Amino acid sequence: MATELFTAIVEAIKLAPRYLAPVGMVAGLLLFLPEQYLQVLGITQLAEDYRPILGLTFLFCLAVVAIAVLKFIASGPLSLYYRWRRKRYLKDRLSRLTEDEKQILRFYISKQTRTNVLRVDDGVVQGLVADRIIFRSANMGNVIEGFAHNIADGAWQVLNEDHSLLDGTTNFYRTDKDRGLY
Repeated sequence: MATELFTAIVEAIKLAPRYLAPVGMVAGLLLFLPEQYLQVLGITQLAEDYRPILGLTFLFCLAVVAIAVLKFIASGPLSLYYRWRRKRYLKDRLSRLTEDEKQILRFYISKQTRTNVLRVDDGVVQGLVADRIIFRSANMGNVIEGFAHNIADGAWQVLNEDHSLLDGTTNFYRTDKDRGLY
């Protein structure tokens, strides 16, 4: 009995607030409407007989909807904070690029393209992927010629704002397209 009740409560919590808000509103109306309105609707006896259940339903729905509203309100500043932190991390990471990494990223900026074909067995490429600076954007390709890799939006923005991050010992850029075996 207790486990069934607990399971039912967990399932009710999983319901979206948009479903629980109307239930809570109806329970609130049945609890707080003056008796004359309940008589007009013919539900006076229903409201009296189930008052404790209606009260619990109202409080439960109110709590779930309040939590959803607070979560929604908090998500705005949190997402701004996470974007700011990601951009700060990207700027820091892009200021510490090796020459090999700069060569790969120079291709994107010099060609003003978001895609480069790179080999997946290259440690430099995988390092940039692990830092979420670039990502493999297509599963079509092969180990010899490479796969399409796109530059992440944040890295694209930072590198276009500050080209000096790509200054290095050379001015070469790198793509593995048409490199082939021979």
